[in-house]
Amino acid sequence: MILINKKMKKIIGLSFVAILLILQACGTTKNMQEFYTKYDKQATVIPLPSFALKLAGKAGGTDLFNYIKSAKVFVISDAGQGKQNRVIKDLQSSFRGENFENLIKLKSKNNNLNVALKEQNGRVNKMIFGINGLSNVLVIDSKLDITRAELDKALENINTDDIENLAEILK
Repeated sequence: MILINKKMKKIIGLSFVAILLILQACGTTKNMQEFYTKYDKQATVIPLPSFALKLAGKAGGTDLFNYIKSAKVFVISDAGQGKQNRVIKDLQSSFRGENFENLIKLKSKNNNLNVALKEQNGRVNKMIFGINGLSNVLVIDSKLDITRAELDKALENINTDDIENLAEILK
């Protein structure tokens, strides 16, 4: 029988706490600021002015872009499938941490589309798209002002073909 003295118990206890702290530091992000900070050095951020968004809406034939006030695109390039999955997992964790509502999750082959939104006083004021496919991850963080009913109508036609088209853009 092995006897463990008080000193050994203390060392084992402190080691256990240290391991938990290390695992927590490597864990998922808790909010969008942590997400952006974690991947800042690996990403390119492109702010999109409202006039560019309106042009994109006209070219794409969707009214959704008319409601977006501003957006920034956060691109992580040359990411393998494992890293892409990690980034999307962190993004979803950040959604939960800031009480975003997961609105849409679509998957087509190796491509995923996640859309989450935040409402205040019956109006949607923030929407984030997370798209991964091929070797990139694209996060579109947008500010908007639209009722939930108008947004639901604008998003009702999103399908797996849209994911394929977004994946082509990511190439």
